[in-house]
Amino acid sequence: MKSPLSYAEQQEKKRKALSVGITFGLYGLTLAVGIVLSILNPQEQNFSNTTVVINLDGPVMNQIGLGSTNPSEKGEEATVAEPTVPVKTPEVKKTVDEPKAMIPEQAAVKPLAKPAPTPTPPKAAAKVETASAVPAPEQPKVAETPGASSEPLPEVTPPGLVASAPEETPVTPWVPGQRDPGSHISSTNSMLFVPGKGEVPWTGSQMTIRKSEKGSASETTLGGAQGTVGQNLYVPIYYSFPLPKTVPASIYNAIPNLTQSPNVIIYSAQARKKAFTSYYEFDGSAYRLKTDVPLDQREPLWQILEDAGYNVADADFKKGRNLSPVVIVFTVTNNNQIKGAEIYQSTGDPEMDRAALNGFKRGMYWNKTGETVPGRFTYRF
Repeated sequence: MKSPLSYAEQQEKKRKALSVGITFGLYGLTLAVGIVLSILNPQEQNFSNTTVVINLDGPVMNQIGLGSTNPSEKGEEATVAEPTVPVKTPEVKKTVDEPKAMIPEQAAVKPLAKPAPTPTPPKAAAKVETASAVPAPEQPKVAETPGASSEPLPEVTPPGLVASAPEETPVTPWVPGQRDPGSHISSTNSMLFVPGKGEVPWTGSQMTIRKSEKGSASETTLGGAQGTVGQNLYVPIYYSFPLPKTVPASIYNAIPNLTQSPNVIIYSAQARKKAFTSYYEFDGSAYRLKTDVPLDQREPLWQILEDAGYNVADADFKKGRNLSPVVIVFTVTNNNQIKGAEIYQSTGDPEMDRAALNGFKRGMYWNKTGETVPGRFTYRF
């Protein structure tokens, strides 16, 4: 008969049993957690180095042919392609044509007088004139006025550094092909001038743009309805007109800084005065023009004078003169280009005509009609 265990032995036995139970419980819990995680997050199997054979049912070759696309009870027999017998073709001697010279597109051909009947051919052929577009000369780059100051000067070139702008070569008038004189004449017709055509009855809509500048007025008429043609850039015409011969000393002393918002100085008053004296000199009482200013140098000088308070409406180019309104005719193509701009009515002064035409060409127009439209620009002094 076993002797009863002491209290200490009983407690030791309980601790061993409890530790064994806890150990197996933790192992079981860890295993369960691993199984749950493997189910929730399955690992992707990598078959990169394993050969996988997949058996797919293919077409039956017996009495059906090579996979019939038109199944039937009878089926289709597989066909065997027989090689085709080459057919001899008669040799054709290839002839090489002599290279032909490229003939430029002819814009206008002078008609030939009918030759008198004679057995000998005429000695000289008729001359064919070709109209080619002459590109406008590039504006010369403006050199900065030399000086000790590091500040840049306005874009005004002193006389002698840059030659005057060369005369533009006259451009052959552009002739539109959409409308001819006398077409679609009705009582509601209005006339627009088309270069190369003259006054053309215009049956479509017209759009007129009116502007005023420094005591003068301008009017632009375009052959199109409102919203289909218009002007997106207008440069004041007087920027191209001749500068005044004499400028009071008070105007020179009042030349301000050229600033840009907010209070950013682009050119100082000293730099602008130095640019002004490139073309003007002080004679003791006023500043007088030393030499004529080229067309491409007039705008910055006019801006300097206007900022100093000079009254452009009382300028020399129209003071005490009876200048006729200048009329410029032109066309606007469907890609927004000005073509064939020319003087239709003169002011009476060739220098003023040249300046007005230069100022007009600096503007930009837009055209959404799909065809070339004529236009007329009138400037009244």
